[in-house]
This record gives sequence, C-alpha cells and structure tokens, in this order.
Amino acid sequence: MNLDAYEAQVAAACVNPTLPYPANHFAFRHVLATMPEPAGLSMVEIGVGAGGAIPLFTSKGFAFAGIDRDEICVAQSKKSLSEAGQDPSRIIKADLEKRDSLAHLSGAGSFDALIAMGVFPHVDSIRQAMVNAVILIRPGGQIFLEFRNALFSLLTFNRYTREFICNQLLDEASVEVRGAVDAELLSERLNLQIPAGVIHPESFHVPFEIVDIARELGLVNPRIIPFHFHAGMPSIEHKVAQSYRRDSVALEEDASGWKGLFLASAFLLHAQRAE
Repeated sequence: MNLDAYEAQVAAACVNPTLPYPANHFAFRHVLATMPEPAGLSMVEIGVGAGGAIPLFTSKGFAFAGIDRDEICVAQSKKSLSEAGQDPSRIIKADLEKRDSLAHLSGAGSFDALIAMGVFPHVDSIRQAMVNAVILIRPGGQIFLEFRNALFSLLTFNRYTREFICNQLLDEASVEVRGAVDAELLSERLNLQIPAGVIHPESFHVPFEIVDIARELGLVNPRIIPFHFHAGMPSIEHKVAQSYRRDSVALEEDASGWKGLFLASAFLLHAQRAE
C-alpha cells in the first residue's frame, strides 16, 4: 500500500460505518504531532503486522524498522517497506517477550521512537515487555504503547461494566456490598449479551496505573493519550450508524482533557527513556 492508498482508506473509513474504524490512524496522528520534524529519525514498530503504518511514517521521513512474531506478517511488511524505498531487512521475525530475539534487530538500542499497537493487551507481563521495548530505543528516545482502557467499561453498560465495578472498583468491599451491587447491576440495567470468555489478564488497564508502572520503571514524563473514541455505548452503534461514526471521528479532536478517559476504548502511553 502506498501513501495515497493509505489516506484514501482512512478517509473512506471516517465516513462509512460499514468499514473498520480507523483507530490506529488517530493514534499515529498523536505520534506525529509529538515528533513534528521526523526527517532523519528512526522508528521501530513492535507488532508491525501487514505493514499498515509503513506508508505513513516513511512518507514523513522516518527510517523504519519492525518486528512481528508471524512470518506472513513479516513477509508482507518487508514488501511494503521495500515499496517505500527502504531496506526490507529491517523487518524481522522476533518476539517482544523473548529478549534474545530482539538482539537480531538492526539498530536495536538506537531508535529515536518506538510504537506498539495491539501488542501490550496480549503480553504475559507488561512490566517486562515494557523493559524490553525501552532497550530498543536510545536514551531520550520516545515510546508510544497502546493499551485498552478499563475505564471505558463505565460507558459500555454490558458485562465489562459489571466486571469492572465488582472486581476492580469494589475489590476491597465486603461480600454483602458487592453482592448487592451485583444484583442491582443485573436488574435489567446492563446488556449481558456479550458472552463470557477467557480474557487475557493484561487485556484492560486503568490509565493511571500504567503511568505509575512507567514511573516505577524509570521512564520520563509518562502521559496518557486517549484515542478510538465512541459516541455512546457500542450497543447503539447499529441503530444510528452514520451519525455514530461521524460523531466518534469528531471526538478524536476532543480537547477537554478528561472525556477520553471514559469515551475512548484505548490509549497510548507516551514516555521517554531516561538520558
């Protein structure tokens, strides 16, 4: 995919509710706003996938590299990077949770920026994964890590709302209080049609907890950037699909400083490696 195709795809998804929501694009905009003069800088993407981010970042001047655990994704990203006029050998098969595999990445330890989309909700230890990510960038380099926003469950009014309130907000409450709250929530207040399943223990996080972890690990200036906004609970989307998509896209420009904590289903942790 070239840059024109990428931009056309995003533009179509912003107005057509039958297309997947272009959430990653809005995250990438925040990355570019933070690094407004990327010419000559280097970037590594963890979980590069099929190379969807490559046209955007290479067109801005980044020297791009990436890793993925999937051989097919590595092959697709190599092709995309080659089409962008850069060295495809800078895309390799590696696993963020297997530190030894990262040593094979050309430029490891010297990248100016690192992005990871859709990776941290699936790792076994976010602390160790974060440590492994940080060693790939230079001192003073910047990381942008995506996490799923646990606070968004307060808007969804479904099984996740119940689990967040009972298991996280009220985890230290008495059995009697938690039982009463649970009964109240089950009293036709929530949409419980989402089936129960095995949820990875690291899937959802409260933004403030991630900032605390970043500080514990010695990262500098950690901050939260919400993205992937929802104009109301997801269960109503099909009822007002066009308006829901339009309003959700508009919310990506929200400057309130707090609405995204509840209306966005994902957030970036932006921080720097200590000098």
